[in-house]
Amino acid sequence: MIKKRGRRGLLFFPAVALMLAAGGASAAESNIKMLAAGLSYDHFSRTVAWEGDEASSKILFHRLSATADFGVGNGLVLSLSAGLSLSDFAALTFGSLPISLEFGGAPLKGLALGAELVAPVHKRGDFEIAAAGRFVYSFGMSKTWPLEGFAVEGNARGMSDCMETAIGPRVSYLFFGRVVPYLEVSVRWLWADFGMTETLGDLVGEERKQVGGDISFSAALGADAKVSDRLLVKAKGGIVPFAGGVDGSVSIGILYGF
Repeated sequence: MIKKRGRRGLLFFPAVALMLAAGGASAAESNIKMLAAGLSYDHFSRTVAWEGDEASSKILFHRLSATADFGVGNGLVLSLSAGLSLSDFAALTFGSLPISLEFGGAPLKGLALGAELVAPVHKRGDFEIAAAGRFVYSFGMSKTWPLEGFAVEGNARGMSDCMETAIGPRVSYLFFGRVVPYLEVSVRWLWADFGMTETLGDLVGEERKQVGGDISFSAALGADAKVSDRLLVKAKGGIVPFAGGVDGSVSIGILYGF
């Protein structure tokens, strides 16, 4: 039905993204070994318990981004992305407003920034172990819904912010050359904030829902494939187990090397 969100200024991720971008730009000037740019799509779901709620609910994320990969010295690959996001907060309820609401509308649109770093640690034969870390921040755009069926006019306005980090080892198998499959295990940390403001005649109310820091573990299988000397396809699918079930994630990217 509706949503709300008291927007909270999160400067941490933009600051990190800017520092990473600055580092990438510096590397591009001196140590750049590879540069590729293209598009990527990411989808993942997370089952979380919002603060103050007894029951858990699912969040669905979709992200379409422009992506740039910078290959720097010692095999390090830095990826930066920026694009559009859709966030769906199924069965999220707001009971402290003048009129209780349950979110059931279309996914919220937003903007997303991301950074990923893969750093080789050890190589033995055809196997390579690397450390992989990712950071994604999605800040939603405000959306307003009318409240219908009342004697006076009313509306509800919602906004959301989400931030996720993941870090863990990646084991790649280099035997095939142009196709490199890998297994990745990660620890993931999710922060989410959803605010709803409701106005109904002279009644005004606000309520904020938060996930203060949900920690989970994930395992994923992926592959990087060089279709040609210039074209690179990256794909990955994973699972995120939780008590009573399993969430999932899928990502695919197509990049052109320069």
